[in-house]
Amino acid sequence: MNEKFFDLAREKQDRMINGAIEVFAKNGYKHAATDDMVKAVGVSKGLWFHYFGSKEGIYVFVYDYSVKYTLLELSAVVDESVTDYFEMVRQIEQAKARVRKSYPYMSDFLKAAEHETDEAIMQKTAEVRQIYRERMNGLLKGAEIEGISDRTRRERIKKILEHSLEGMIREKRGADPDAVYREVKAYIDLIRNMSQGLIGQTKNEPIASII
Repeated sequence: MNEKFFDLAREKQDRMINGAIEVFAKNGYKHAATDDMVKAVGVSKGLWFHYFGSKEGIYVFVYDYSVKYTLLELSAVVDESVTDYFEMVRQIEQAKARVRKSYPYMSDFLKAAEHETDEAIMQKTAEVRQIYRERMNGLLKGAEIEGISDRTRRERIKKILEHSLEGMIREKRGADPDAVYREVKAYIDLIRNMSQGLIGQTKNEPIASII
């Protein structure tokens, strides 16, 4: 990557980063086209390649940038001493909401990158990918759903919450990040309350059989 990219006005940097992130998030590396980035941003293809050299160079740069930016927001919001799973998820989602204010597709891009299959790209981003994975896993590792001793039930509740949030956020893509976060918090509170209803229930009772 050409370091002179950072000499551009910040507004132009962000437009190019946002354009690349959106195209990669929607299409994956293989099917992403620099022509689509040109259309999204209004910057010539020649300028893209002047700063990044190739589509691979663009991807590697925006992936590295996305991880660093997201981790910075996480460090500003998340209290790592939290042990309640629902509260930890809430704080992580709050950080992601802050990210979406500047980069609407960044979280989608990082999520899509988890399923990337291009071997060259996987190799080029392996180190940063590992840093991001370990950081995210580390935050959740120390938090647990309290009051439910059965591990299988706890994991099912986590899956319900994860898929519920992913679906809701996907449906509200492009909406105001603060409004989306309020909805995220409502989902977290709802599933927290439902899980608390399981405490003391036996596996034969209806509410327990749901999860």
